[in-house]
Amino acid sequence: MTLDAEVALVTVVDPDKIELPNSTAEHGHPIPGRPGRYDRPGIETTGTLAGASGMTGGVTVSPGYGGGVQHAPGFGTQVIDQVMQQASAYVEREAEQMNAAGVKVTSKALTGDPAEEIIRYAKEIGADLIAMATHRGSAIARGVLGSVTDRVLRSAGIPVMAVHPESLSAFSGSQGQPETIVVPLDGSERSAGVVDLALGVAKAAGAEVFFFRVVQYPYYGVTAIDASYYHTDYGISFQRQEAEDYLDPLIKKAKAMGVSARSLVVTGSPASRLLEEVKTLSRPLIIMSTRGESGIKRWVLGSVADKVVRSSGLPVMVIPPPAEKG
Repeated sequence: MTLDAEVALVTVVDPDKIELPNSTAEHGHPIPGRPGRYDRPGIETTGTLAGASGMTGGVTVSPGYGGGVQHAPGFGTQVIDQVMQQASAYVEREAEQMNAAGVKVTSKALTGDPAEEIIRYAKEIGADLIAMATHRGSAIARGVLGSVTDRVLRSAGIPVMAVHPESLSAFSGSQGQPETIVVPLDGSERSAGVVDLALGVAKAAGAEVFFFRVVQYPYYGVTAIDASYYHTDYGISFQRQEAEDYLDPLIKKAKAMGVSARSLVVTGSPASRLLEEVKTLSRPLIIMSTRGESGIKRWVLGSVADKVVRSSGLPVMVIPPPAEKG
């Protein structure tokens, strides 16, 4: 394995997604903390798990678990136990296959709220990265992430890599290794904080680093009547040169480590231009920072990171600011 990391495969069974259609509330026997719902007798009870899961670990990979228990008579708790047994067997089989391929893997089946359990377990084992799949909806809702992935991205406090199903075929035959590490930068100390990590991944994978910087058109001109603004290319050449001067030392740093690197400075919308450029690259992995919020704003990702994760269709590793870690 390129990074020689240990992988912890985790699946989470959400009891709230298990339906007991033939159970009757009037015969319920409450369970502490979940009164009257999961300990109800039923004949030919069927428990259906609506698929919510994730993986955590050193460098982790997350399949998903969706399954059901057919014709499982008895109490709801028995149904949950059987679903848990199936979930455990599932991750154990996946772990055995990966161990056979020379990867150090452990497996674990958990129960509870999927996002909360993934984050809790990642902290418990001291994970360096959470990697999990996400899904996209119809063509109309193509930017919608899976709710569990979305919550983990926004709250984990450690790097999270979201992998879109459609990007998997692009990495077939490469043992999952990227050929290009894309590093979007905006000139801030926060965004530059991902550079060392990106260079380390690139060196381990033998990949090229692509430093990317967008210069936005400044807005000038205010009329006294309607306060209209217009953008202009005034000063753009100076901003482009400043951006190139900012990236040059990073290229030199990469080459000093034996990592091939190049840079590109463009103008326009940061997310849109990045999405345009990555389409031309071979097996790209995007590594980028996001701003950290607390309190009421804790669910907010940086707007550029949010758009890239939702719309790129590529693996994106999102790095929280230092204050959010640990």
